[in-house]
Amino acid sequence: MSGLADRTEARAARQGRRGGGLADIAIHVDDGMTVGSVRAIGQEIAALLTRLAERGESGAIDLKSLPVGSQDREALAEMLGEGEVTAAVEAFGATRVRETRFRGVWWVTHENSAGDVIAEFIEVTSVPEILKTPAGELAPAAARLRACLEASDEPSTGDSHGES
Repeated sequence: MSGLADRTEARAARQGRRGGGLADIAIHVDDGMTVGSVRAIGQEIAALLTRLAERGESGAIDLKSLPVGSQDREALAEMLGEGEVTAAVEAFGATRVRETRFRGVWWVTHENSAGDVIAEFIEVTSVPEILKTPAGELAPAAARLRACLEASDEPSTGDSHGES
């Protein structure tokens, strides 16, 4: 051994420890942001909500792109609270949409078919995009409904429906 390794080994021997290598170094893993960072996300949400109210512009924060740990996610969820609306969408995996206690602020979580969270957003909008019907699907839906109503207007045998 030479240099730093010698000094580390000598120090460990003086302190009555063996080794002194990397295995003896205590490592603390921080799983995310600080409370100040959660507050910063809250301030960004407030700015997005003001922009929605004043200009009608929606916005979103991609939580998966931020170093948000489990404790911070819990603190953010507690700060935002729960609102009155929840929805579930089943398409290529589950999507959970939950309104927070602040109208226009939605927590949207997308999972793959294995149940792993693949995307998580705070959406600031009147209605989250995933809940909106695409414009191209409206006319075919109206045609199907009309066809269903026409089929139900045909008289069925043995049922008088009040006819005499």
